[in-house]
Amino acid sequence: MKNRYGNTLVRPLLLAFLFMVCSLSLSAQSNDYMFPASPVAKKFIDFDARGFLINGKRTFLVSAGLEYARIPHQLWHDRLLRLKRDGFNCIEIYTFWNFHEPLEGRFRFSGDQDLNGFLKEVKALGLYAIVRVGPYYCAEWDSGGYPIWLRFKDNVIVRSPNPAFEQYMDRFFDKLLPIVKNNQINKGGPVVLVQLENEHPAAWGTIMPNDYFRHLQQKALAAGLEVPYFFSGLNHGSDPAGDRQSFDDPKRPSPWFTTEFWSVWYNLYGSTQKDADTFGRRTWKIIADGGNGYNYYMAHGGTNFDYSNSHEDAASYDYGAAVGQTGDLRPIYYQFKRNALFARSFEDILENSTNAGSYQDIVSDTALKVNTRHSISGDIVFIDHHWGGNVTVPVKIAGQQAAIKFTLGSGEILPLVHNFRLGGGVTIDWALTRVLGISKQGATTTIVVYGGAGSQGELRLSLLKKLVPVAGSKPVNIKGNKAVIQFSYGRAEPEVYSFRTGGRMIRILAVNTELADRTWFVDHDHKNYVITGPEYISDIDESGGREIKLLTEHFWEQKHIYPTWIFGDGFNKTGTESTLSAKTPDVRFTRGWLAKTASLPAAAGFDDSGWKESTTALEMGADGDITANAWYRVNISIKTPGLYKLNVSKGGGRFIVFVDDKRVADGEISQLQFDLAAGDHKLAMFAAHDGRDKLYGFIGSLQSVDVKGISGDVFLQRGKATYLTDWKMIAANDYKEKTALVIPSFEKAVPYRIGQDPFNQRHGYAWFQCILPANDTRVPRFINFRSIDDKATVFVNGKQVGGVNEWDKPFTVPAGKSASGNPTVVTVFVENRNGSGGIDKPVEVLYDDDVFLSGWKMKGGPGDMLSAAGWEALRAGDQFDRPYFYKNTFTIDNPNPGRHPMWRVTFAGLSHGFIFVNGHNLGGYPERVPVNSLYIPECWLKSGENSIVIYDQYGNRPDNVAIQPETAASRDLQTVSF
Repeated sequence: MKNRYGNTLVRPLLLAFLFMVCSLSLSAQSNDYMFPASPVAKKFIDFDARGFLINGKRTFLVSAGLEYARIPHQLWHDRLLRLKRDGFNCIEIYTFWNFHEPLEGRFRFSGDQDLNGFLKEVKALGLYAIVRVGPYYCAEWDSGGYPIWLRFKDNVIVRSPNPAFEQYMDRFFDKLLPIVKNNQINKGGPVVLVQLENEHPAAWGTIMPNDYFRHLQQKALAAGLEVPYFFSGLNHGSDPAGDRQSFDDPKRPSPWFTTEFWSVWYNLYGSTQKDADTFGRRTWKIIADGGNGYNYYMAHGGTNFDYSNSHEDAASYDYGAAVGQTGDLRPIYYQFKRNALFARSFEDILENSTNAGSYQDIVSDTALKVNTRHSISGDIVFIDHHWGGNVTVPVKIAGQQAAIKFTLGSGEILPLVHNFRLGGGVTIDWALTRVLGISKQGATTTIVVYGGAGSQGELRLSLLKKLVPVAGSKPVNIKGNKAVIQFSYGRAEPEVYSFRTGGRMIRILAVNTELADRTWFVDHDHKNYVITGPEYISDIDESGGREIKLLTEHFWEQKHIYPTWIFGDGFNKTGTESTLSAKTPDVRFTRGWLAKTASLPAAAGFDDSGWKESTTALEMGADGDITANAWYRVNISIKTPGLYKLNVSKGGGRFIVFVDDKRVADGEISQLQFDLAAGDHKLAMFAAHDGRDKLYGFIGSLQSVDVKGISGDVFLQRGKATYLTDWKMIAANDYKEKTALVIPSFEKAVPYRIGQDPFNQRHGYAWFQCILPANDTRVPRFINFRSIDDKATVFVNGKQVGGVNEWDKPFTVPAGKSASGNPTVVTVFVENRNGSGGIDKPVEVLYDDDVFLSGWKMKGGPGDMLSAAGWEALRAGDQFDRPYFYKNTFTIDNPNPGRHPMWRVTFAGLSHGFIFVNGHNLGGYPERVPVNSLYIPECWLKSGENSIVIYDQYGNRPDNVAIQPETAASRDLQTVSF
């Protein structure tokens, strides 16, 4: 197998590595430009080399990656609002093909698949959207988003100039693209950018190396795409800014943007303060170096419900994200808010700036780096403490030592704002403090500044008109047309400095770092508020006239509760909170467990008349089933009793083998061997997998990669396997393709080892030959080739007997007969088209007493768990050696509706399988991340009795299963009135 372009593949063993490495190298080698908006959309979304313009205004895009497919639609509003509260102004999504067309021609665009409804919700919250339409997605999602049914279409070469693939892709796009079109910003929707394809090995940005990309472009434009778009992605990586000092480039036709800034990683659950510090710094680097926006992948990971996970994950796709799987808020959430609010508050500078190289003398410590972004709207000076440990930094302004000294933490980048106009004749001359953000509130401008406990800050303002203090405000030091405000952070409440000038009220809120994390910029009903104190604000209600009510959240593990202060246009108030009982809700199973076999097909007399039939075995999904398991049945007739091994042409997953309803073997495909008595038997195989490959970098036929279940010829191989060894090789580089194949002499051949690449990654030809081992008691019947790379012709004793035209396609040829006393000679001629080549997998000999199995029947799915028939009480001593269902009901006792536990169901003691609550599939277990339970979305629970069904693929008992709250994510809902 090889890494190629065209009708070719990438080695599966390299896929995980390539995801980490190739994304970085490919995006670096390819351009990161965007195609401009059409003329009709330009006044709504446009860009130049220095930044984005949305509705004619310079706009810094702070985007949050999340997948609506990983969130029940009832929770879309909640998750989007959490991201909006975090300072994000944009959402980036994938539109997974197999999520919307799981069965061929049966499109789903309602309920959880209601893409139009999702985009309407994004718009209603005042957010923008970046839509990545595919047709490939990656995303640790089943098959990277390809529908299972596409695997069974002949002549389909994905992601290539291939009419068959384009036919099916176009049919999907005919349903998908009109939804995206109608939600573009110029049509009143939120969509500002569109990505075609995803992480393609050959083309990123505006590169179009072949007709496949031109087809994608023409299809999208014909469907009404008018906003800017690009191919594959832009600047992917866990540190997109890298070591660059500036993104300025006069030759750039478009802004610098990263569509996948990998924050934390998909093999984790939860994030730490260290993660917050690490990725906060990497975000500041983007802002400081002139980046025009970024998208975190993921800002909220969500859950792989049903059978949507890839082989690298299970139910949880938490990703260690800012907003957790259950909607909880991590330390990284608050750091991202600081980055986002700052970038958006000063987007007039950042989206039209250049690296000025000035103010190098602002600090005397030469170990610190200083760079300045300059524009007509002002300057931002970034002081970069890129070493470990803390450092105290005095600063000089206009050559004069300032009274303020900053303590910078390890790796901290401190932005200082200079010469920025606030309006009303007020300019920030210097903000010698950390600025959280600025809120325009009618005739009031509120600036929030913050610092660590015991630290100080200073704000120097220039005034065009006289300053009038506001009653109750802390004093402002005025010298001529200058105002200086000095802060001392550490109080448990905001310090408020307010004054009026030029028809506006300027209000400065100085808060400590902890209160800064609890400060929210909220817009509601065309009004803007700054609210300080709550851990989160989920709703605001002004329906009571002059009274304002907030619905806030208090996380169970957070001990410190602050009062709540609200600051609006010309006013500020302190709220009063409701109180809650601290009693924790509990869950009671309302009866003992019931059990029901999920293995009826193991029985010899089972009726399989309605199953999919075939001569050779068909891989999972061939019958249209999209679950993660299937049953296979076949009749066998054994003449010679003894130990047999299942020899399968192609397959993958986990298996349990039954003979006449008796379990005889289990494990991976290479491990299935068992004793058989003489006579006729019914063999049944249970097949399961833990997710399909996401097919990163894959270009080729889906029929050739990641087969699940069993496929092709299947033999019962008696005794120990015999392999062809001692191969020899002769290069044939002067061979002409149209010349007749004449086997050469092998007198001067060199030894060859299976898996060796004699072509050195180049096109070429070679002959290979070996002698079939003699066996005095058994007669060879077939020679089984697992894979030859690429095109091969096979000869036995000089006679052409078969061949193959593609890599990784198993095939068998007759072993032939030799004259008495003569050895059997096997010769193979190989043409390697490109990349590595040769005989890349072991070659086996099958004998006349091996049993070829034909007449297969198969059916996918777990069986009928909904039927009332077959359920029995699970008794204390019951043990099972096969797939089983378990059922129970539970009631949640919540004495206070304000308590909001995040419920999870544990899978302790179980093997592999799926858990269903009230009919909803929570996803597969065991988890691949460090969490021992599956999340139950609160919208899927109901008051009173709830049902739970467990499908355990090895029949492990559910005695230790429990439903428990995740205390770190659980919260109380409280009302605060003003």
